[in-house]
Amino acid sequence: MGAGLWLLLGLGAALGDSGADVVTKRFFSHLPPYGMSLARLLGAIPFLAAAAWFIRLPALDHTFIVIVVCMLPLEGAAMLLYMRALKICHLSLCVPFLAFTPVFLILTGWLILGEGLNRWGILGILLIASGSYFLGLGPNHRRLWDPIKALARETGARLMLAVAAIYSVTAALFKLAILHSDPAFFGVAYPLTAIGLMTAGYPFSRERALPALSARYGWWLAAGFCFALSTLSLANGVKLAPVTYLVAVKRLSLLISVALGGMWLRERPFLPRLIAAALMCAGVALITLKG
Repeated sequence: MGAGLWLLLGLGAALGDSGADVVTKRFFSHLPPYGMSLARLLGAIPFLAAAAWFIRLPALDHTFIVIVVCMLPLEGAAMLLYMRALKICHLSLCVPFLAFTPVFLILTGWLILGEGLNRWGILGILLIASGSYFLGLGPNHRRLWDPIKALARETGARLMLAVAAIYSVTAALFKLAILHSDPAFFGVAYPLTAIGLMTAGYPFSRERALPALSARYGWWLAAGFCFALSTLSLANGVKLAPVTYLVAVKRLSLLISVALGGMWLRERPFLPRLIAAALMCAGVALITLKG
């Protein structure tokens, strides 16, 4: 029962990530990046607040406070870059670059957590690199380096690479924070804190996203539900299985996002990007589970 439940929670996190991405891209990409962030964050508040009633407050030390203070500005910057990438780039082209998070995590994990790398991790990196090459394939690319040059010109891909680099830092800090608190508590309290800080700047911003969100409140809540589903699934899953297993299953969101981008948003080319996402997911799984 426990083995099946953690797998379902990992799949729930993957579905939540991809669902939030595709809803935000489809219905809120006309907003500035800050407004797009609010679309998925504000809608998550009722779901996270309901879950908070069932979470106990653990003993928190000074190290935990320092970690959270370091993580919050990084998360805010990553969210804005993430939304900017979704706004200007195909979902199926930019989202797979989140697969580079575990690649960057090899360095940040070593610096922050003292974790190393083996031959499986190297193979995983090669698979992710191969997947990124396929992402750049197009009908006019006849030379070996053409796909790489195409990706270098794609602003959304570069932005998502920056997001992956930031997430490699916050992922290591996330693991460290859990060691100094409680998985379920941190999985609920941290996103609520991050949402509070992101929305605190709304009265001082020049944009007014709330009327646009209210006009599509159903999809607004859907994006928030997906975001909360991912967060709560991961928080509860780490109590049943190693976090590395959960992250590997959660990264299936890359494949789901590419499939939704091709079938629902009609993004093309579809097949090369699906193959690329599959390769990148395989690379993530190798790094996460074996590396």
